[in-house]
Order: sequence, then structure tokens, then C-alpha cells
Amino acid sequence: MLAVVRLDFDPSTLVFGLSMRLETLAFAGVILLVLVLAALSAGRSRPVGATLDGAAGEVGLKLRRDDLILIAFGAVPGAVVGGRLGYALVHFDYYSANPRAIADPGQGGFGLTLAVVLGTLTAIAVARLLGAPVGRWLGVASIPVLLGLGLGKLAMVLGGTGQGSYSGASWATSYVGPGPWGSTNPSFPAMPSQAIEGGLVLALVVVVLVLPFVLRLRIRRWRSIARPGLAPRKQWAFLTGGRRFLTVLGLWALVRFAAAFTWRDARVVGPLVAEQLVLLLLAAVALFGQAAAGPIRRALVVSAASRAARRAARAEKVVVERHADSDDEAVLDDTTAADAAAAQAPR
Repeated sequence: MLAVVRLDFDPSTLVFGLSMRLETLAFAGVILLVLVLAALSAGRSRPVGATLDGAAGEVGLKLRRDDLILIAFGAVPGAVVGGRLGYALVHFDYYSANPRAIADPGQGGFGLTLAVVLGTLTAIAVARLLGAPVGRWLGVASIPVLLGLGLGKLAMVLGGTGQGSYSGASWATSYVGPGPWGSTNPSFPAMPSQAIEGGLVLALVVVVLVLPFVLRLRIRRWRSIARPGLAPRKQWAFLTGGRRFLTVLGLWALVRFAAAFTWRDARVVGPLVAEQLVLLLLAAVALFGQAAAGPIRRALVVSAASRAARRAARAEKVVVERHADSDDEAVLDDTTAADAAAAQAPR
């Protein structure tokens, strides 16, 4: 069986006399690009942003670029732990029998989905410790992170990692060089799952960037001529602040869910692999959770306001009752004094 796309190159190169894998160098370049884009976006961010739930807030808090490095480092432990847990979940049959192997990074690999989720949570924790505006940082980081996820997947092509299910399609790929390559049986034609997912994620980046512009398009008529125009800028709730990151995260989960149909992983529920179930849950929480959070949050705010009003009314009632008791006691004291004076007066 011969693939149409045959990749024959050396996956390693020499850098200052040291042998480095092209995939590793590409990953390093992607991380640097993400940090630079996030720093540039932070510098252009307006001082009035949105909180994690999309409400207006964090007014006047400026994004400090030196916080970016600390927040990025804060994402590392969560990404490592989440990656191992995600990999163990996908290979649950093995790790349930060997739970100690989960803590051994030299055995197996890392899962991307939970790495992104837990890495985000630990980065948020660090941002809160720094007193940084979390919602605005999430909004700033959404596009750079999404771009990094797409380019990172494409970088895997350089190491032969992430090959999908075996296929005889004309666009299947095989690695015929000596390697070493990151996939099992690299010379067998297989779907380039890493390239498919990377391309889909980059297409999603374009959609997220272009969508606000498309939503502003209006067709205006001048006499008998129709001409396109732009409506005034509007802060779309689902593309603002922390909600922007949640929207991007949910859409990324759906794109990865679609690409997972080309993976080699064992099917656990019908045609779905284990990580697809996690991706569905993540997409539901990120996309529909924030939609349901608005009415719930408003109900909680109304409930809290009503409780505060009831507490204020009770406190006012207590104050009024205390004043009434004080007045009664004063009248009683005056009456008692008058009676005593009358009794002592000479007859």
C-alpha cells in the first residue's frame, strides 16, 4: 500500500552543535509567537473591559505586560497535570490497573483537551493573585491561544506525530525517512489528523476575527443604488472579555471533536472516542453554560437584592421599635416623677 503524499526528510537538525527536533523548534516558535501577540494585544486593550462573566467592570485596570510572563508560567503546572489526566482518561483500561504510571511522564503522553482546561484555570489563579483583570486577560489571550493551538498541530507534521487512522485516500500521508517519527507505523498511509485539525483551527481563527465585521455589515440604499456599509461598533457579549475566551474554547472543542473522527483511538461509544466525550462536555459548558449563566446570575442578583431589602426593612423596624420604647419609657418616667411630686406637696 503506497500513499500519494510521501514525506521523506530528516526530523532533526543541528542547532549550535546540538541535535534538535524540528517539531520541538517549531513548538518553541509557536509559544514565542503566542506570547508576543498576547503582549501586543494587551498594549492595545482599552482600560475599560469586562469581567469573566461578561459584565462591565474592571474599570481603569491596565494590563501589565510583565504579568503576562507570570500568568503564562502559571498555566504550565495545570497543563501538565491536565495533560496526564486526559491521557490517562483516554487509556483508562491501562491506567486503572496501573494508577502509579499516571505520575510518570516518561510513560505514555499528554492529552491536549484537559491540558488546555486546567492550564487556563491555574493561569486564572495566578492572575487573581497578581490582582490582574482576569476577564480582560482572557479576552486578550483568546485569539493568540487559538492560533497557537492551530499552529502547534501543524508543527506536529514535522515530527510525524499525531497520524490518524490508516487510509488509502489520495491525500493520506506516510513518512518514509529513517526518523525517528512520533507515530506508530509511520510508513503506512494514514490520515494526517494533525494537519486536518490544525487547518480547521486556523480557519476558526479567521471566522472569529471576521465575524464581528460581518455582523456589522448593512446594505444602505441611496436613491436607486444599494451600497454596503458598516453599523456602529457594538460590543457583542459573546465576543467580549471572558466570554470571548469561553466562546473560542467551545468552538475549538467542536472543531477538535470533528477532527477526532480521523484518529486511531479506540471507539468507546458508537463512533466516538473517549476524548470526544470530554470535548462534547467542554463545548456544552463553554457555549451553553455562559448562556444559562446570565439568567441564573440575574436571578441571584435579584434574590440578593430582595434579601438585602428585607434585612434593611427589619433593621429599620427594630430601630423604630427601639425609639418607640425609649419614648414610652421617657413618658412613664415623667408621669412617675409628677406623681411623686404631687404626693410630697403640702395639703
